[in-house]
Amino acid sequence: MDNSGYFLFQDSFEVKQIDPEGRKFDLVSRVVLHGDTHEMDCVMDFNIDVYPIELPCKMTIAWATTIELDGKLSQDYFDKALCAGKRPSLMDEFDYVTYGRVYKVDTQPKQSKIVVYISYGGLLQKLVGGPGDLKGFKLDAMVYCLVRKV
Repeated sequence: MDNSGYFLFQDSFEVKQIDPEGRKFDLVSRVVLHGDTHEMDCVMDFNIDVYPIELPCKMTIAWATTIELDGKLSQDYFDKALCAGKRPSLMDEFDYVTYGRVYKVDTQPKQSKIVVYISYGGLLQKLVGGPGDLKGFKLDAMVYCLVRKV
């Protein structure tokens, strides 16, 4: 199934480090990743009780504004039918899905970079990439982050 039209951005990432500054919480690891195709850097907190990560590891990560297959924006509430497998969604193609808010977008014109900060209920993520790759990320937008190991 080609889902490329649903995504704000998608790439294959290699895990470079896990907890480079030491683990702060028992069930959360901060993971440093580097994108294969777009040379994007990503630092992301993972709930390792739900989704353990070990080195070496490659994963596909996609960001989307909806998980609905028809492309409509998702509801303001969570539909339990999605987890029960009663209704297909983009989540069916991935192993780990988080939902959060873009809380800061920082433009660095001298380096031709954009830095996007997202909070998924306290699990944080920082994306650093080119303006063309991250142009779809808007301040206060709600986004899904969908992950699967390769």
